[in-house]
Amino acid sequence: MGAKGVFLFLIKIVPLALFVRSAMCKFDLPYLGCDSPLCPSAIGKDVDPKNPCTPTANTAEQKAWCEHAWVPWANGLVKQAGIDHEFKCTAPDFELMKIVGAIEAAGYVLLWVFPQLGAFILTATMAGAVHFHMVQLGDKPEAIVIQFVLLGASAIVLLFSGESASAAKAKTA
Repeated sequence: MGAKGVFLFLIKIVPLALFVRSAMCKFDLPYLGCDSPLCPSAIGKDVDPKNPCTPTANTAEQKAWCEHAWVPWANGLVKQAGIDHEFKCTAPDFELMKIVGAIEAAGYVLLWVFPQLGAFILTATMAGAVHFHMVQLGDKPEAIVIQFVLLGASAIVLLFSGESASAAKAKTA
């Protein structure tokens, strides 16, 4: 494994392993802090100064975001595309959250088996996340640094995990 291979390996571990935690929280698995309580500031409420918290994208927070932000955004997109479907994200199934979790989990697994396909899935997922944050929520770029890091890291794996054209040509010759 050359320097490029080591570099891509490290990117798959840090930061792209965050997709594993994110998917775990979307499937309501009680690991890596997914079972932490909802931080009020995650949904725009004031935090009690005696009990401060920071949003961690745990399951409770993702359920709230899915129901109140992801669904209106996703339904607006499918309506604009002329698709007759309406996403839901309510108890007990949280449909849209689990769909996104399955996409993240599949993308991360594929990152190790078929790197370009996995990286494409994760890049597309994060491009959607950046769009959501900037267009739907009106977040400023400095507020979504993690999303940009994940978008960039998955794009790097996408761009650099394939064979070069000259190596592919040499194989066929």
